[in-house]
Amino acid sequence: MKSFIKYLYSKCLQILLFPFCLFPIRKNRLAFTGLTGGKGYDYSCNPRYLSDYIREQEKDTFEIYWMVTDPKRYRDEEEKDLHFVKHFTLRSFYYLLTAKVIITNGSYAPWFPFRKKQYLINTWHGGGAYKKIENDKPDANWATRKRAEFCAKNIQLIVSSCQAASDRLFRRAFLYHGEILKCGMPRNDFLVCGNTEQADQKVRQTYQIDRKYRILLYAPTYRSNGKNQMPDFTGLRKVLEENGEKWYVLYRAHRYSEDDSAGLDPECSADVTDYPDMQELLAAADMLITDYSSCIWDYSFLYRPCFLYTPDLREYLAKTGFYVDIHEWPFPICENMEDLEKQIRSFDEEKNRARIMEHHQQMGSYESGHACEAVCSWIKQKSICEENA
Repeated sequence: MKSFIKYLYSKCLQILLFPFCLFPIRKNRLAFTGLTGGKGYDYSCNPRYLSDYIREQEKDTFEIYWMVTDPKRYRDEEEKDLHFVKHFTLRSFYYLLTAKVIITNGSYAPWFPFRKKQYLINTWHGGGAYKKIENDKPDANWATRKRAEFCAKNIQLIVSSCQAASDRLFRRAFLYHGEILKCGMPRNDFLVCGNTEQADQKVRQTYQIDRKYRILLYAPTYRSNGKNQMPDFTGLRKVLEENGEKWYVLYRAHRYSEDDSAGLDPECSADVTDYPDMQELLAAADMLITDYSSCIWDYSFLYRPCFLYTPDLREYLAKTGFYVDIHEWPFPICENMEDLEKQIRSFDEEKNRARIMEHHQQMGSYESGHACEAVCSWIKQKSICEENA
């Protein structure tokens, strides 16, 4: 029923928003949206990295408008070429329907009726091809498929991280047959290039983490019941500190999940769910523990220790499933704390790097560290060069 309502909603919008189509499309206007979960639209994810690159490399060429939930958060960042507009207002609809190019990480595309002479770029918000999306789940219905078809017709370009994503996610699940830009994800450029020092410093300053501590990031994905089974962080720290090191735990819940950080030790851990940039947290983390999250793709390019804590693996397989068998992922699967502690103790850096490199090859990685440059070139061609042709 929920999917049907969303499908019907998109059809009604086509009629209600028609008056905005009377305004001319501005060839140098770009509109950005970054969905962060639930109803949160932030200056974030792939669109933000691309927006920042365009402003730096193409100064005064474009006027950029961001549709966000709370524009007041970004007033200090506004400049003559960068503006923040409240999401889902008449003003936001005006800019969305008069921009030559719209860049999104998935938001708006499945329901918003863009114009034929506009270009919609979907950068998506997850790398690799891991957990299945709604249209590929066992309980997907007619309305869900119709939404996917509408979304596919709305998009002129999808930015892909790897061949597996192109084939199994975008071509099959998205039902998309248009152009795919095989360049990697804009948000991963600095990770692929290994430029993590600035992000590491920023995260440590934000949470006052002394340099004597190494950082463990725990970042689980979303579950339909809203809850996840937390590892025993006290036990983990004991294992990690057996060789004399000091460790600090960062916990980042999925935006759809319930807050379950009450058990964290404030002396050596912090809830970083509200931190605006996941990539910076990955850059700062010396170790990642997750489950089925696509953040493993992003983190893999740092070649650092990563472990999959999956006590509900059988249930998750039955309800969601994966595009690539989880046993083919490059990181150890740990279905209980005993497994997790054992895998941490036996971690081998050389074997870890070899497994990751093999995984990148099997997935057909497109990551090059130049995704922002590639997408920016495409935008210039479609917005300015095409108009002058």
